[in-house]
Amino acid sequence: MNNRDDMLRSRRDAGRGQRGATIYRLPYAEMEQGPKKKRKLRSWFPRSRWVKKTRNLAGAVIVGIAVLGTGVWAGNKWFGSPDVTGQTVVQEIRDLSYLTTAEAVVMTTLEGEDAYRFYNVELPGTKRFFHIDVPAKILIGIDLKKVTPSDIAIDQQNKQMTITLPRADFLQEPNIDIDKVKVFSEEEIFRKKMTPDEQQEFLVEAREKLRQEAKENGILQTAEERAVRVMQQIYKPVGYHVNVAFK
Repeated sequence: MNNRDDMLRSRRDAGRGQRGATIYRLPYAEMEQGPKKKRKLRSWFPRSRWVKKTRNLAGAVIVGIAVLGTGVWAGNKWFGSPDVTGQTVVQEIRDLSYLTTAEAVVMTTLEGEDAYRFYNVELPGTKRFFHIDVPAKILIGIDLKKVTPSDIAIDQQNKQMTITLPRADFLQEPNIDIDKVKVFSEEEIFRKKMTPDEQQEFLVEAREKLRQEAKENGILQTAEERAVRVMQQIYKPVGYHVNVAFK
């Protein structure tokens, strides 16, 4: 038994009484134990970070494939047949109604003063000042279900399509959040507090004001611009250039 074996045995015996495993690092190579194993190259980057980046890259590739697949699927679904008719396009456009809607959270204010009158004469002590903040949600969009085959012009040879859409409009009345309406009022001595009927009258006025302010702020135009982008992007994967007009 040579010095090397004695040294290994003594170090193993000494480590048996210790808790846990002991790793021995030889001072010289084990030439007689067979061919030398090929060393694995270690990455310059921490393994966990490399794995994370690899997974992210794989995820991005999968998403890209999914997007391309969606375009191919759309092309096969809409233009799988050699003849593209206006009726086919109309049916697909009607299914996209929800893509052209936009919801806006808005607020308007009603402010003023009034008084009881008798033959157009203001009664003393009946004046009232009021200030009302009215928050609401407005749903705006284009009703694509109104599109008919006559609104579609298709040039199959040049891959051109012209779609005439209705103008954007309010899809429903402004939805006032009653719980968040704030009413401030100051009444003179002979003026009663605001009644529920008066509050309803103010809400009707507020809805009309909300519609008018939405038009002035360009919300309807925003919905139309969104509809144009949707029409152009949805047919781009199948090679059609889309022109959009409004009637």
